[in-house]
Amino acid sequence: IAITEQPVSVSIPVGYSFTLRCRAKGRTCLQYQWFCQHQSVCRQIPGATKEDLPITAEQTQLYTCRINDLYKNAVFSDWVKVEVHHCVARGLPPQLWQGEPVIVLNPTEQQVEVGKPLQLQCAAMGVPAPTYQWYRNGNLLEHQKKKKLWITHAKVSDSGTYLCCASNSHGEHWTNAVDIHIGMCRSEKFFATGKIALLVGNNCYQHHPNLMAPITDVFELSLLLEQLGFQVVSLLDLNKAEMVTAVSRFLQLLGKGVYAIFYYAGHGYEHSGRNYMVPVDAPQPYAPENCISVQRILQKMQQQQTALNLILLDTCRKW
Repeated sequence: IAITEQPVSVSIPVGYSFTLRCRAKGRTCLQYQWFCQHQSVCRQIPGATKEDLPITAEQTQLYTCRINDLYKNAVFSDWVKVEVHHCVARGLPPQLWQGEPVIVLNPTEQQVEVGKPLQLQCAAMGVPAPTYQWYRNGNLLEHQKKKKLWITHAKVSDSGTYLCCASNSHGEHWTNAVDIHIGMCRSEKFFATGKIALLVGNNCYQHHPNLMAPITDVFELSLLLEQLGFQVVSLLDLNKAEMVTAVSRFLQLLGKGVYAIFYYAGHGYEHSGRNYMVPVDAPQPYAPENCISVQRILQKMQQQQTALNLILLDTCRKW
């Protein structure tokens, strides 16, 4: 006897009608019998002797199908789980639900003391039943593939923004992102999910006097920020296109909860209340279209929902 189609696990709302399917082939006529298991008690389902088993979801149970031939050979299908949810996704009438993952339980924000257990939980409906994958700060957590994320002894490094992806053959849906803080005191409020710094020093100008200090200043600040746990990128003598690219890449690294520092040393000026940084290829005299607006960089940093934005300007702000 060879099973050609195994039944699949499903995660469905209470009262939802669904059919479990099992297909097999053999040298003689085959007979089918379905079994269910609830709370460690396994029983034969009366009258369930066909390839298909129609069910109306009432409670979470396990199911399997036994296939016999006339020679009294028998095989069992895989055990599958019919998980029943007694809550209905808001705004999702049952008649419109087509089997794609639907999040019915989101994780919640927590503050946990160091060394205490951390547990996050989510749930989704779907046909077939969704699989789960947890992420922290956008990074996949290799061994967290269940509805419940469990860390026995939480560390400070476990702090961050968590979310879970529920997926099946119809698609994927994501839970809400939640902030988790691991610390010595539950009243602590601020923490960094990442520390990113971009340092730019312009020394050698094509149309303006050269400078000496930016090289040393960028080097010294880079060492200090690295000691404070920042990921630092230090760049020297950038033209406008290079400055625009550097800032763009810097902004891509920022996100919710990140501490962000941008430092610039070089020529600069003020025009109509706005501050500008001067690239090494800027013409003489200064013109806004040839330079980089500091306020625009700050605005884009704030749009990334960072926890801290710090801009340090080491310039002579000429008019």
